[in-house]
Amino acid sequence: MRNSFLIGFTTLSVVAIATTLPAQPATQQPPAAEARPTAGASPLRVDLPAEVQAVLDKRYPENVDDLRTLEGQVKRVLQAGRKATVAVTLGGAAGSGVIVSPDGIVLTAGHVVGEPGRRVTFYFADGKRARGVSLGMNESIDSGMMRITDPGPWPYAELAEADSTKIGDWVLAIGQPNGFFKDRAPPVRLGRVLYQSDEVINTDCTLVGGDSGGPLFNLRGQVIGIHSRIGPRLTANMHVPISTYHVTWDRLADSEAWGGRRRRGGREMPAEGRPLLGVAGNPEGVDCTITQVFPGLPAARAGVKVGDVVQKFDDAEVASFADLSRLVLTKRPRDKVKLRLVRDGEELEIEIALAGVTGDFPGAPSPSDEKE
Repeated sequence: MRNSFLIGFTTLSVVAIATTLPAQPATQQPPAAEARPTAGASPLRVDLPAEVQAVLDKRYPENVDDLRTLEGQVKRVLQAGRKATVAVTLGGAAGSGVIVSPDGIVLTAGHVVGEPGRRVTFYFADGKRARGVSLGMNESIDSGMMRITDPGPWPYAELAEADSTKIGDWVLAIGQPNGFFKDRAPPVRLGRVLYQSDEVINTDCTLVGGDSGGPLFNLRGQVIGIHSRIGPRLTANMHVPISTYHVTWDRLADSEAWGGRRRRGGREMPAEGRPLLGVAGNPEGVDCTITQVFPGLPAARAGVKVGDVVQKFDDAEVASFADLSRLVLTKRPRDKVKLRLVRDGEELEIEIALAGVTGDFPGAPSPSDEKE
C-alpha cells in the first residue's frame, strides 16, 4: 500500500488503479454577504523585478538582503493570489480552489469536486460568498474544475504555461483550511519544487487538511499546480501540475468525470470507462518491476511477464509502479500504448490495447457487493 494521503485521506494503488476518498467535512462557515464581481477582466499579475530575479538565479539566498528581497516578492504574490483563492463547501465537504478566468472558472482537486453537478458555495477572503456548481474531474491525477454561476467578471489568477516549472523553483502554497477566519493570518508556505513529472509536482510546502484544491504559485503570481495529497514525510507534498489542466480543459469544462471510482450505495465502485492494463507492482519499489500479470487482461495478452521492468510508457519515462499507474489513467479504454521493457537484460517494446474496467477485473467487488 502506498503511504499517500488526499490531504488527510488514504489512497490505494492496485492493478494500476488508484482509489480516492471524499474531502473532509467542513467546519461551519459564518454568515457572509454575497460577493460582487470585480470590475475589469485582467489577471492578477505580479511583476518580477530584476533584483528578485537575481536572487532566484542563485542556488540559495546568500545573505539577509537576499532574504528580504525574496520576502518582498512573496508578499506581492500573496496580495494578488489571495484575491483569487477561495474556500469551497459542497454537501458535507470542504476544500480550496483558485479562480482562473473572469467568468468564474475555478480549479480545484478532483476529490473536492466529488462528482459533477453539485451545488457549491465559494467563500472569499473579505467574507463574501458566491454560488456555483461542480464540473468535471480526472480522479487518476486528482484534477477538478468548478464554476461560479453568479455573474462576473471575477478576480482571477493567471495560469503558467505548460512545462514552465523547473526543479528548484521557489513556489508559494496558499489554501484556506476549513474556510476563512477573521483572526487567522492566511496559511502561506514558501518552498521549492523537489520533483516533477507529467502527473505530479512534489514540493516542501507543507500541506494540511483543507488545503486540497488550493493553488501553488510561482513567484510571478502564476498558478503552476493545485494541492492534491500528502505523503508520510514532511517533504511529500503533492500537487497536480497545471499542464494537465491545459490538456484536459475541455473535458473538465464539459463536466466529464473519468479515471476513478464512483460511490454506489455507500460503496466504492469502478467508474465506467476507466482504462485497465492488468498488472500489479510495488508503488514503493526502486523501479517499475511487474510482480503480477492477470490472465485474460491486456498485459497478459500482449506478452508482459512477471519480472519485467517497465522503463517507458509511450514517450514518458517510468521510474516506479506509481508512475505507471498514473500514466495508464491518462488514457481511455481501447487506446493503444507502447511499453518499453527490460527482460533478462534485454530491451523489448510491446504494443498493448487497453481494456475498460468491468466488475470482473481482479479485486473488483462481487455482484452481491453492488446491491444498493
